[in-house]
This record gives sequence, structure tokens and C-alpha cells, in this order.
Amino acid sequence: MIAEPTPKISPPGWRERIAGKVAEWTPPTDGARGVRSPHLWIIIAMMAVLTLVYYAGHTPLARFGGFLTCDYPHDIHRVLFLFPIMYAAVVFRRWGALSASFLFLCIVLPRPFICSPYAAPLLRPLIFVLFTAFLGLLTALLIEQKEKEAKAHATLKIAHQQLKETQEHLIHAEKLTSLGQLAASVAHEVNNPISGVLVYTQLLSKKMTADTLTKEKALDYLSKMESELTRTGQLIRNLLDFARQTKPTLSLVNINEVLDRASSLVAHSAKLQRVEIVKDISVNLPELMADPNQLQQVFTNLMVNAIQAMPQGGKLSLRTAADNSQVKIEIQDTGVGISPENMRKLFTPFFTTRREVKGVGLGLAVSYGIIQHHQGKIEVQSKEGEGTTFTIYLPLHREEKG
Repeated sequence: MIAEPTPKISPPGWRERIAGKVAEWTPPTDGARGVRSPHLWIIIAMMAVLTLVYYAGHTPLARFGGFLTCDYPHDIHRVLFLFPIMYAAVVFRRWGALSASFLFLCIVLPRPFICSPYAAPLLRPLIFVLFTAFLGLLTALLIEQKEKEAKAHATLKIAHQQLKETQEHLIHAEKLTSLGQLAASVAHEVNNPISGVLVYTQLLSKKMTADTLTKEKALDYLSKMESELTRTGQLIRNLLDFARQTKPTLSLVNINEVLDRASSLVAHSAKLQRVEIVKDISVNLPELMADPNQLQQVFTNLMVNAIQAMPQGGKLSLRTAADNSQVKIEIQDTGVGISPENMRKLFTPFFTTRREVKGVGLGLAVSYGIIQHHQGKIEVQSKEGEGTTFTIYLPLHREEKG
């Protein structure tokens, strides 16, 4: 699975940061509402006290003078109403800000007609009301936005957690499926040669008892038993290689020599299959640090696959080349090719497109792991009916990993 890039998020502005801090300690809106809310009575009490202060000049408190008299600038009195309005906006959000602003408007309107010295007595109170209402609504909207974001984040977090869990279940199910496929394949492949060995063992015993066993027949039976046991041993080695992912034993290697040894191992099979092996080898190929035995296993497996893909005969081309950083090895056949739907599953363990051919589909998976351990890469190009080309790239200079 390819991970999608995380989208870049611009840093929040000063309003968002303030709203976020306020939203952290503001009470939830699903608490006590209406007359049962203690916050409502606190706001009403604050409004009552500030109303008393605002109209103190027309009450017995006027004899104290100073801050409570009509001669003092009443803009300060109006500013004090900002506190209960903001309180209402924080606690009750938009309807609280609007309700408190409307109450503020009802409180301040009578005062300009009583003792305002200005020609337009309503202008200043209305400016204060609009200003405080704007601040209250802005605060409420920012807090609601932060709440929505927090809820969306919580929902996303839950969905994400349910997805990490679903993925674990799928991985577990896939492991069980692979394990079942492995068990069935191994049981089938191991059972066949063991059954053959058992048959030849019984024949040997029967003919020896009847004293009809000739030396040639005994050698023939033993040869067939050896072949079946060798096939079983190769299967077990493939399984162990796949399970252990053995690290390569490095030494200076000439790739041409390894490729020659691998081609000599499959030469007889190629001749029987009427497959011509053509080599286009770079004579000035530099040596590199690699495990010759593991690379020979990779080359041999790819060549065997190529020969088996040409049941009617064909041409197997082997090419090597190099540049300043890597060596390239190509193994190309003119066989049946690989379908597009099977290309992406080609290196999957236990996958094979040749059901009639013996094996459990570990060869390419093991080969892929070997090339990766050599810090190289393996690519494949194929077209149905025209053939397949496997290209291996191996670095000339290895990077040591800690």
C-alpha cells in the first residue's frame, strides 16, 4: 500500500489560537440550560449591577459623586458591559451573545435621553452596542468552529482507530490464508516424492525377497529415489531461504562467471526444450562485492522459469553491461509472457502461473529477497505471446547499513 502524502496545514491565526485556548476551558453547551443554568444567573447579576452603576446618577448613589455621577464619562460604564456579553458568548455561544447584546441595548437606550450633552445622543450608545455585539458573536463563532473541529478530529480519530484494527484483522486473515496455502502446497509437493520413494522402496523389498532384483534395476530404482529426495531437499531449502532471508556472504565476484555457471546448469534442460541460449556478455565487466552462490541461485531460477515459459522452444538471451555505479544483467525469453493482472503479484510468495509445473511459487520471492539484500533491484517487462525480460541491477559500491 502506498501511503498518501499528508496535506500541509497552515498555522492558525491569532483569532484561532485565542478561540482554541478559550474553547479548552469553556463549558459544553449540552449542560444545564435556561433558568437551571448557574451561568444565566451570574450574567443577570452582572447586568443588574452594571445597570445600577450606569444609572447611579439618577439614584441616591449620586451623592457619592465621582465615578457614579452623570458628569463622569459614561463610555467607561458601557465598556463594562462587555464582560457579561463575552461571558454569555463563551457559555451560551451565539444566542447568548445576541441575547446579552439585545439586553445591553435595552439598558443603554434610555440614558441618552436623560442626560446626554451631545447633539446625537443615540450614536455613541449604538456604536458601543454594535461593537460589543460584534465581539461577542465573533468569539462565539470562533469557539463553535473550534468545537466542530474538535468533534471532527475525535470522529476522525475513532474512524482511524477502527481502520488500523480493520487492517490488523485483514493482515491476520491474509497471514492465515498464506499459511493455509503454504501448508497445502508443501504437503502436496512433499507428499509426491515421498510417495514415489515409498513405492520404489516397496519394489526393492519385493524383488529382493523374490530374488529377481538385478543390479541395473536396483540402480534405476535408487536413481529415481535420489531424484525425488533431491527435489524434496530443494523445496525445503527454498522454504528455509524464504523464512530466514539469509544475509549474503560477500566476496569479489565476476558476474559473467556466475552467469556462465548458472547457464551450464540449465543447458541440458534448454536443449531438451529446444531452447537456444544466446549470450551478449560485456568482457570488461568490473567485479563487485556479492554472494556468488545466492546470485547463481537467482540466475538459475530465472533461467529455469524462462525455459519453462517456452514449451514449443525459443531463445533465451543473457546480457550483461555496466556503468560507473552498477552492473545490469538481463535474462530474456521469447515465451508465453505474463498477463498484466499477474505482473503485480509476480514476486508474491506462493504465487505461480504454472499450475502444471512442480513448485510452490517461492522461487521469485526468494530471488527478490536476495537481490534486495545485495542492495540491488529487479525489474520485469512482459507481453503476452512475446516473452519476458527480467533485469537485475547490482551496485558496484555497497553502502554499509548500521
